Amino acid sequence: MCPQVGARVTSTILSLLLLLAIIETHRTVGDIPVDDDDNEQLLTVVPCIRRLCEKYFHSDRAMKGSLAIINIKPDASAFQLNILKSFNEDARHEMGVMVKDARKKHWNASHVTEKAKNYLMLIGDSSELAAPIHQLRRLPTWNPLAQVVVLFTSEMTPLVFEIEVRNVLQELFDNSVLNVNVMVQRYNTSVLEVWTWFPYESGGCADNIDQIRLVDECEYVEVEPDEEANVRGSWMFRERHHFSDFGPKIPKYYNYCPLKISTSIWEPFVVGNESHIEKGLEVLMLDTITARMRLVPVYNVIEASRATARITADNQTGLYADVIQRRTDLMIGGLYENPISRKLLSATIPYYQDDLTWCVPTARHAPKWLNVFIIFNIWTWLIAIFIIFAAAALIYRFNYVEGLYRENYTWVLLQSLAFSLSVYAHYWPRRVSIRFFLIGYMFYGLHWNAAYHSFLISVLTRPRYEMQIATVEQAIEAGFRFSGAESTLPHFDKPDAISRHLAAVYRVCPRMDECLALLRTERLQAVAISRAHSSNSRSIGEAEMYCFPKTDNIYTYSVSMLAKKDFHLLPKVNDLIRRISESGLLGKWQKESEKIRIDEGGEDDNVGADGQTILRLDHIEGAFLLGAVGLGLSLVAFVGELVYYWAKRKYRWRNNLLDRWIC
Repeated sequence: MCPQVGARVTSTILSLLLLLAIIETHRTVGDIPVDDDDNEQLLTVVPCIRRLCEKYFHSDRAMKGSLAIINIKPDASAFQLNILKSFNEDARHEMGVMVKDARKKHWNASHVTEKAKNYLMLIGDSSELAAPIHQLRRLPTWNPLAQVVVLFTSEMTPLVFEIEVRNVLQELFDNSVLNVNVMVQRYNTSVLEVWTWFPYESGGCADNIDQIRLVDECEYVEVEPDEEANVRGSWMFRERHHFSDFGPKIPKYYNYCPLKISTSIWEPFVVGNESHIEKGLEVLMLDTITARMRLVPVYNVIEASRATARITADNQTGLYADVIQRRTDLMIGGLYENPISRKLLSATIPYYQDDLTWCVPTARHAPKWLNVFIIFNIWTWLIAIFIIFAAAALIYRFNYVEGLYRENYTWVLLQSLAFSLSVYAHYWPRRVSIRFFLIGYMFYGLHWNAAYHSFLISVLTRPRYEMQIATVEQAIEAGFRFSGAESTLPHFDKPDAISRHLAAVYRVCPRMDECLALLRTERLQAVAISRAHSSNSRSIGEAEMYCFPKTDNIYTYSVSMLAKKDFHLLPKVNDLIRRISESGLLGKWQKESEKIRIDEGGEDDNVGADGQTILRLDHIEGAFLLGAVGLGLSLVAFVGELVYYWAKRKYRWRNNLLDRWIC
């Protein structure tokens, strides 16, 4: 047997046992006396109570059933027992009945997971309503959208009754319960009246209880027998219904009432400034929802420092203060559920997935003066240089044997370099063996020159970068400073070494966009921020920062709207969000936001109108630097020669081996 069915059967059996025990003891149950005279007149309306409850209560098909919770008073009156008996003797058994007593704590309700569809509360006056509401709200079966019937167990004069009905409706309205019907026996009669209010009646906006309306009257009367007409005596209901005069309590459209929304400016969900909301995914979504429901969105912008503060249950200055105090109906701005919001607020179904990640400055361009050298690795360059010098040594030796040119090794080295670069060289040997060597050296030069220039084009036209910091470990090792919203700090409350380090050095940013803009100038700065916001923020270009990959997220979450607890419009809002998501509008709005972002970005100065890369001086500055170094060395050598020549003449030095290389 499933837990729900077991709970219903158990509650039904307990109710029957209680009923049988009281019937056997007649006027007393334990030490509690039963005054039949006081309840005799109330007993006459029990059939009408049952009949009208059948009308108001929601129940699914008979096989599934529906849960009804009946709160009884702390006495054992025959009136209450007859009500329980009428529910238990229902031949259709469409509803499972759970009997509650507000004086007793419900120790464990985890075995009942079905949301209650109906509530019946028996009270003497409005002051007794707080206790059962407090108890019911703590149960997992609590459902503010259920049908609630409140029954006064004492007769009241019309003036007192109106005051009591307003008190009951207001108490339940403060707990977000609007489907309420209040039953009372008309003073000094056997007529049962049902009173209620219609939150959106006559252009109302469910903000106060203006008019209370009589919607039903019922009397259970005995028909006298008439022997002449051959009519036997019987009981029958006399009813009068007024419900159709006022329409449903929660209608389909809502009179263009204001839907009060609190939000922070948080792209791409909400775009604008503190004085004006422009657009955004959630703004466009709410525009669609409110247009469909005939509501008017009214936005209240939360200051940035409050939106990024640590999330608390503070109902004065905390992030959720406006919704907790019911000054606003909804909160948006890329929000997600957390333990505090689950306790204090309600949430819509999620419609977007975002994550909290680290963003750092993008790696800088590697020095361009190395462009002409990085084509080959160090070993390739060393081998090439060795070949040039080795070939020069061979050519020098060949020239010495042939005696064709009276040149030094430097001249021969230049000839070897010319051969290796496949350019003209002033060396014409006579011997065939030397010519074959030069032919082979020439083919080497052709291959080397082709390889060098082909790779040079790609290196010059493709930007190179330094190593990109892409993990928290790399950032810590590089000495980065970590910052972000105060609300992010709880994510580092973990025992591992990295979390402890982050919590120790973390710096709180009251305004996240200002901290994000620091990435332009601070090379050792990491900011914890929403990935969606970072890629859409106006404070920094997307190409100016790098956000860690999803595998290194701080936290991944589903974005939803947060509403005041048990908001009565939440089911309709959820239904429209589901339709918007299924229709693909969210994806369309997101792509439009990304397109705007691309259109606003500037073009690369290095790319021409035809898409070709335009080379600047800094692309080949390495070659100029190398030439400048050569000129500098030659200048130093020239000055050295002058100094040596001047000193030799002044001090009359003898000729030596150095003269061969200098003079």
